[in-house]
Amino acid sequence: MRGIVTLAAAFALPESFPYHDLMLLTAFAVVLGSLVIQGLTLRPLISALRLKDQNPLASEIARARAIAYRAALDEIDGDPSEEAEILRLEYRALLMRAESDPDGGVATGELPADPLRRRAISAARRSILKLRQSEEIGDDAFHRLEEEFDWRS
Repeated sequence: MRGIVTLAAAFALPESFPYHDLMLLTAFAVVLGSLVIQGLTLRPLISALRLKDQNPLASEIARARAIAYRAALDEIDGDPSEEAEILRLEYRALLMRAESDPDGGVATGELPADPLRRRAISAARRSILKLRQSEEIGDDAFHRLEEEFDWRS
């Protein structure tokens, strides 16, 4: 699509246009040269500049996931039961994983559902909803985390 407009403009010139063939050759050379030169030099340029492939959606999800797990931990913080302690350990592990691995998540079979867990997940949901409403995260990140929490509840 990149050079189509240039070539179309060159081909649209009438045959009687002065230097018509030269214009076609020049347009073709410019399009081919820019595609080939840019195509061959882009990767070395990115490597030379040490640019990293950043995935803004993944970093947005990781940040929101960490906030959500902190909200889940806060929700069950005052519960002295053994189930709450087990859940706190699980969510601390999830929080550490969320902070260290932006593409991470939890396998769906890892967390069985129980009332305390659902209460914690509800708090996590509320926190990502607040992040979405304040536009700290976008729709894609919100929906990805929402689906993650759906599988856990």
